[in-house]
Amino acid sequence: MNYPDRYEHVICKVDRIMPYGVNVILEEYEGVNGYVPLSQVAPRWIKNIRNFVKVGQIKVGKVLYINNEKQQVDISFAVVTSAQETQKLNEWRQTKRVQQLIGLLAKEIKKDPEVLWDSIVNPVLEKYDSVYAAFKDLAIYGEDYIQELPKDLRKPLYEIIKNNVVIHEKELSEEVKLTTNDSNGVDKIKQVFAGIPKDKELSANITYIGNGKYLIKIRAIDYKKIEKYLILINDYLTKEGKKFDAFEIKRLNKAS
Repeated sequence: MNYPDRYEHVICKVDRIMPYGVNVILEEYEGVNGYVPLSQVAPRWIKNIRNFVKVGQIKVGKVLYINNEKQQVDISFAVVTSAQETQKLNEWRQTKRVQQLIGLLAKEIKKDPEVLWDSIVNPVLEKYDSVYAAFKDLAIYGEDYIQELPKDLRKPLYEIIKNNVVIHEKELSEEVKLTTNDSNGVDKIKQVFAGIPKDKELSANITYIGNGKYLIKIRAIDYKKIEKYLILINDYLTKEGKKFDAFEIKRLNKAS
């Protein structure tokens, strides 16, 4: 039987609630159960244990002690921070989603899902920290984007991901003021915006909103890409803005 490591964060499904503790099923370890004593259910005093846990609830616990002989795993909910719980739950849900997608692929091309898992996940992890993040990039940039994947699996995997993964783009906006009294000022401004550096991984839209002001909207799959691109175009605009009578950049929203 495969057990978690001591101090590892694990996904627990509440199985049975008792007056002095909780029995849980460890979702990532087949056949392994754990026990959360009352003192470890919450970081504060508990009057009614059922106010803190419900049967069937999924929670993140930290392994405190493992007794292989007694097949006993002692777990704490109390020492897990909200940030740790969020991160672990996200990782677990993404892993389950990857398993589902590979299962769909296995059914589609009639191959063993365990064999496909090794063929896909192992090479992807050479380049990415997250397989699900890699799958999202694949959905956006096409079947040949991840060269580490076996060639015969790229197209069928891309089709599965494209039809089953929803990509939610992020957006940041800036307001740029650019004015000049030159007779050919309109053409000069058009040339400046036409010269903004391009990035095929982003969508950039520029709209004139009046009084010498322009709205720039940048969309991409994550805020890091947008922020990196904004630094690039802001450096460019700042350099070009020195040639005009008035120049100003103002951020309209923040990454959330």
